[in-house]
Amino acid sequence: MCDDSDYWTLLQNNFKTIISKHQYYNKMYEFLKKTEVNALLYGCYGFPTDIFINEVIKCKFGIKTIYRQECIYNKDIIYFHNQYFLEIDLSNPSSCKKFANIGKFLTGIIKNKNISNRKHFIILKHIDVLNPDEFSIFRIILENFSNNVYFLCTTHKLDKIDVPVKSRFALIRMPLFEHSDIKSIFTKYLKIKLNPYLAKIKTRNLIKAIYIAYIESKNKELVTEDFCSLNYPPLKDFVNNLDKKQNNLDEIRKLSYQIFQYNISIPDILQDLLKIMSNKSKISIIQSAAEIDHMLVLTNRGREPIYIEAFLCSVFI
Repeated sequence: MCDDSDYWTLLQNNFKTIISKHQYYNKMYEFLKKTEVNALLYGCYGFPTDIFINEVIKCKFGIKTIYRQECIYNKDIIYFHNQYFLEIDLSNPSSCKKFANIGKFLTGIIKNKNISNRKHFIILKHIDVLNPDEFSIFRIILENFSNNVYFLCTTHKLDKIDVPVKSRFALIRMPLFEHSDIKSIFTKYLKIKLNPYLAKIKTRNLIKAIYIAYIESKNKELVTEDFCSLNYPPLKDFVNNLDKKQNNLDEIRKLSYQIFQYNISIPDILQDLLKIMSNKSKISIIQSAAEIDHMLVLTNRGREPIYIEAFLCSVFI
C-alpha cells in the first residue's frame, strides 16, 4: 500500500525537471537562483511553493540536500537555520506572535556580516499574518539592512500585504499548474493514474490531487465525486473517525492548524461541513461560522488557527 510520502518524494526528486519544462516557472527559478533581491512569492494554495523554494536554494548554493535544524530563541521564536539561510514560518501557532520580538531577533543577526556568504538569506513564510504596525517594523528592517540581507517571503493573500512593503519586493506570482500539467505529473513522474473524479472536476490544485491519490490507495471506495469536490478532503476522514478519537480537543487543535496551513478559510470549512454532516443542524453550523468569521475579521490573522479551532469545537464538541 502506498504512503503519501512516496508521492511527495517522487515529486521532490522530479520537481526540477518538471519546472524546467514550463517556461514561466523556469524563468522565475532562474531569476531567483541568480539574484540577491527581496522577493515575494504569491498565489493560490495548491502549488508546492516549499518544494520550489528548496530547488532554488539547492541551485543557488550548489548543494544536493537541504538540512534544516530547528531552534528556539528566547523560548518562543521557532526558526530553522543552516549555514546558507534562516527560515521562520510566521503562521506557526506555537511560535511568537509579536513581530517586534522577531524583528529584534532578526536585527541581532543581520546587523553583522554573514560569515559564509556575501549577504544573509532569510525566508519568511506567510507574511500576511502581520498587522499594519508590524509591517512598519519589517519595512524599517528592509530599509536599514538592505546591504546585508535579502528576504524570500511567501503569501497566499497578496492584498493583505502593506503597500510600502510590497514596493520593496520583486513580486513573483506562482500560478497553479494547469489541469493538463497535473495529468502529466501524475502519469510521468508519480507513476499513477489521475482519479476519474479529479479528471472530471479538472482540479489545478496539485497538493489536493496528491492527497486524494493517497486516500484512494488506502480506500478506493471513499474517493467519490463529492469527496474530490471538497475544499479540504481530509475533513471528511476526520468526521468519519471522530467517535474513535480518544481526545477530540487535541485532534481538533491539530486539524485547525492543518486547515490554516492549507489556507482554508472558515467559509470554505462551512461549505465542506454542509456537504459532509447530516446529523447536525445546518442552521446552527452556519450561525456559528458567521459569528466566528466576523470576530476573526476584527483581529490579527496570526490568530486564525484559534478561531478555526473555536468553530470546529462548536461543531464537534
